[in-house]
Amino acid sequence: MGLQWYSSQRRPVLLNFRSSKWFIGSTVFVAGFNARRPCCPSINDGFSYGAVIPVLPFSLAERSGVAEEDVQFWLSALLVAFGLSLTLAAPITAWASDKFGSRQAPLLLGSALAILGTVIVCVAKEPWVLVLARICQGSSNSAVYSAGLPLVADTVNSNEVGSWMGSVFSGMTAGFLISPIIAGIVYHKTGYFEVFILVLAVLAFDFILRATMIEKKRAAKWHDAEKLISPNSEERAINEHSDSWSTNGRTDSDAKIVAQHGVIVQEESDGEPDETSPLIRCISESTQDKLAKPKSWFARLFPKMAVLLSSPRLDVAVLGCFTHMIVVTSFDACLPLFAKRTFGWNSSGAGLIFLPFTLPALFGAAYGALSDRYGPKKVSLSGFGIATTFLALLALISDNTILHKVFLAVLLIIVGIGVNLILTPLVADMFYESKLLEKKHCEVFGKAGAYAQVYSVLCAAMGFATAVGPAWSGFMYEATSWKIMTITLAAICALGSVGIIFYTGGAETKKSEGEDVPGGVC
Repeated sequence: MGLQWYSSQRRPVLLNFRSSKWFIGSTVFVAGFNARRPCCPSINDGFSYGAVIPVLPFSLAERSGVAEEDVQFWLSALLVAFGLSLTLAAPITAWASDKFGSRQAPLLLGSALAILGTVIVCVAKEPWVLVLARICQGSSNSAVYSAGLPLVADTVNSNEVGSWMGSVFSGMTAGFLISPIIAGIVYHKTGYFEVFILVLAVLAFDFILRATMIEKKRAAKWHDAEKLISPNSEERAINEHSDSWSTNGRTDSDAKIVAQHGVIVQEESDGEPDETSPLIRCISESTQDKLAKPKSWFARLFPKMAVLLSSPRLDVAVLGCFTHMIVVTSFDACLPLFAKRTFGWNSSGAGLIFLPFTLPALFGAAYGALSDRYGPKKVSLSGFGIATTFLALLALISDNTILHKVFLAVLLIIVGIGVNLILTPLVADMFYESKLLEKKHCEVFGKAGAYAQVYSVLCAAMGFATAVGPAWSGFMYEATSWKIMTITLAAICALGSVGIIFYTGGAETKKSEGEDVPGGVC
């Protein structure tokens, strides 16, 4: 819609507030609270997902009639279904976000799917119906990565990315890790349906916030429309462009074209323009040659994805986030059962055992600030080192004693600090790399930029890890022991950190790349 349409419409109430970075950031934070903890982008299943975790082992047996020996299978199946649907929905969400030029629409659709999936989980009894509900919720969850995180990137300044991403992930982790505690207690004290009443209330509040916010680019059109209808607006625009172009030899008529039509005029890269040079030139001949000769069938069919996957820095960041998610989701399938079998805890205890993970997650903004100051490499490597060491020490927990219970809680707190130091810096590093890719391959990404595609890759990796982590850890725990499972988990964590040493950006690299660069402009 053009400026004429905006100028004919009534200005939205509280436009500046609803489009401010604080309101948008808070909206994505609350959305993240309801999102499955990765990455991050529908942001609608963290609280509902986490609320289900401590309830499932008991409701599958009591409500669905699943035999005790089959509970682990169905618990893992539900987690795998969620992860695979999240993986497959991510590229579709990113495509829709770029195609229709809106981050808000996928977020609203994701919220609606989350509510639908939660209602199905609430009323379903057959295990296979629960699997369908988890597919619905997993599909909705892709919006937090493919639309929510790009929305944050579109809204905040480059030097604030780490802090704001950390805040969003704080919401994700807090929702995912606080909800098992609340849900476990509510389930034990009241019952099954009361848990879902609580979840649906949170999801409804989330939907209202998403519907209320106004994206920055939409707000800018309202502001431009107001300038358009104000007195002497055209003359002011022409004068502004004339002043800035006079040093480049442009005339007032050229400035008038830009003021009226918003055309970006580019010089030839190999010399000064003359009277035969075209006024408008968006793509150089060398760029056209590159476009005419794609290197592979994959590049022809998926040019954006081909550019992204060819970046070692981006690949390493995605692998690091994948490893992080493997660690987090591995506890989903095993920790409640381990607490039940080792300590004899009920659903309340199974929920409370996630509390040590929760506390470190509340300081996501601090982890992001550390990344902004010291660079993603140092902070993420520190996180990997901490998580690897204390994951291995979890193998020592084996007895139903006070000492082992306290030791388990302390170790989980430290592991929680480690995994949170991993994620936020790597997601911020993906942002910095995406800006470089946008500038280098603007003919590929266009006006939409690279954010949605980059974070859809993150979402797919997280979703796949959500499927692999519980399946692998559940198998290892049942086939071997808690000790072997935690040691192999520590080994996986260590391997995931290797590439970061060579490719992830440091403080100086981040600083040089953190300048605002117009994406998608040739």
